[in-house]
Amino acid sequence: MIKKQIMLICGLTAIVALVSFLIINRVNANKAEQLAEQLADNLTLEGLPLISVRVEEQAPLILEVTLQYPTADSPDRKAEILRGRHAVRWNCAELNREKYQISSYIILILDDAGKQLSWEQNFLYQSDPEDVPVEYTMNLEEAANYLRETFNPGSAQVERFELIQEQKYNTIINTLYILLVEPDLQTLNNDLPMRQIEPLIKGVNQQKLYQVDMCWLEIHGPNSEVWLDYLYDYSFPVVSWWMADGVSTEWFPHPAPLPNQEPTIIAPPEKTYPVETPEPTVIIPYP
Repeated sequence: MIKKQIMLICGLTAIVALVSFLIINRVNANKAEQLAEQLADNLTLEGLPLISVRVEEQAPLILEVTLQYPTADSPDRKAEILRGRHAVRWNCAELNREKYQISSYIILILDDAGKQLSWEQNFLYQSDPEDVPVEYTMNLEEAANYLRETFNPGSAQVERFELIQEQKYNTIINTLYILLVEPDLQTLNNDLPMRQIEPLIKGVNQQKLYQVDMCWLEIHGPNSEVWLDYLYDYSFPVVSWWMADGVSTEWFPHPAPLPNQEPTIIAPPEKTYPVETPEPTVIIPYP
């Protein structure tokens, strides 16, 4: 009699455990799909050429984002891909801002014919909450003037130098936009103004002068041809760029990328990752 009772209790316990597992699994699946839908909505609102956002794996949660760009190679396509990648990166991090939900995300780039142009996987990690909000000593106008006075364009003509504050969802973003026009490639390669961006943005943040989240730098030639499209995002941190043939490679770590490859990403990890968490995956270049 006692044995039967024990077996009955064990059986009921197993059934309860199984039902609980199925319920939790279903809840996780629904939550994953909701996050995928939310990310898709956000990327669509930004005007990205989105094909799909799908759940690659539920636990830990991995999302795959597929974007499609024109088959014909051009500076415009390279610039659009650069901005598209950053938009995906930013939106995935934003979904993790209040609660750690996405462990990693995949960005798949296709052309109009469905040919894969690039594939990359980036891992996210739990960040420590800020104990005390940072107080900065400058306002927006003062910071813009400071940056303008500190930055040296060399021989380039400054077509745009603007620090803009905007609200994206519930986050305030301060972005520095710079557009330079160089007289010729030799002058650009002698001056290399892009080398100033990272230390400039790091300095203004670390000295608590003003919060500058990112900088977009474009360098054009005298006939409006695009020679460099460059992004530095202080919050990740990440440096991404595309540059034309003939632009010097002496300003970034080597080995250098192949000519005409799509935008390059360097993501130096400045924070310690949790145990058994893979480090961020640098983009896989493609021809």
